[in-house]
Amino acid sequence: MTKIFYDHLIEVEEIIAKIDSQEIRIEEKKEILALVDETFHHHTLTIILDHLPFSKHNEFLEKFQQSPFDLELLEFLKKEIEVDIEEIIRSEAKKIKEKLLCEIEAAKK
Repeated sequence: MTKIFYDHLIEVEEIIAKIDSQEIRIEEKKEILALVDETFHHHTLTIILDHLPFSKHNEFLEKFQQSPFDLELLEFLKKEIEVDIEEIIRSEAKKIKEKLLCEIEAAKK
């Protein structure tokens, strides 16, 4: 998984542990983890762009493309977004995590 500036807001350890506990091949585990990573990434970017003024989208995306790990991106968002974007990302990530854990559990059966 690539390091992204918002990683500290998303708790994936429980998902990783659940996937690791499954009796499936390592390649399958890697594929599933990549899908989990992509799912969080797409949802998080959607949340950010939904809250960020449209006039700032290009600036944010350019900065993100250059340095996706740079914590200054979060500072940029805090300055440009009127709501607590960190809390929104945390809250939505928690919902996604619960949904993914349910899907993993259902797939086991």
